[in-house]
Amino acid sequence: MKLDVQASASPLDLLRLDAEKSENRITEHPVWKAALDGTLPKPRLKRLLVAFYPVVAGPGRYAFAAKVSQIDAQDGKELFLQLHESLKNPAADPDTGWKKVLLALGASERELAVEPSAEAADLVDVLREHGLRSGPVHAAVIAYMLEQHLPRLWRALAEALQKHYGVKAGAVEHLRFEAGRAAKVEKWVGHLVDKYVAGADPYTVFEARRSARETIWAWTALTETA
Repeated sequence: MKLDVQASASPLDLLRLDAEKSENRITEHPVWKAALDGTLPKPRLKRLLVAFYPVVAGPGRYAFAAKVSQIDAQDGKELFLQLHESLKNPAADPDTGWKKVLLALGASERELAVEPSAEAADLVDVLREHGLRSGPVHAAVIAYMLEQHLPRLWRALAEALQKHYGVKAGAVEHLRFEAGRAAKVEKWVGHLVDKYVAGADPYTVFEARRSARETIWAWTALTETA
């Protein structure tokens, strides 16, 4: 049974207010800021990216795509075409691409083969849970709060790795590929928000915003414990 939730603003205004909160701005977290400006020690950066490896590749490689699984048939077709197109490009392979990044930072094959940490597994589980069971409003809000920012984060990381950490251009090819998707991802997320969130009832929007907070908390926990 849905609770009687009274909206204090429109769904889109509420999302914008959420996006402005410091705890939700993932690229401004002190750990990521230090990584991007080159002040994070290289061993600490390696641990951070190794910790995220099971999320962005490996077991979690499709977690972000999967969380829009309940969109309608036309949008599902569009998403499938996006994924299919990206698979034609070798640089799109996150397993190979992130492995190159981590090996260039000095990670060993053994380090990349370890079981995901509890925090990494939790983040993947949260993404999958809301993608497979929560519905398109939740998925679109999570995409708005987190996923649309990742291409620009990976662009900044690629630049930092080359400028501050001595990583060669060939090792960040996948990050550059993801960076090149920034405008498309933002357009796609904007479409999802307009279609599924703008007209949603207040309770569903409330629950979707809570799902996004849960996802951001899981991302932050992994960042801080890596």
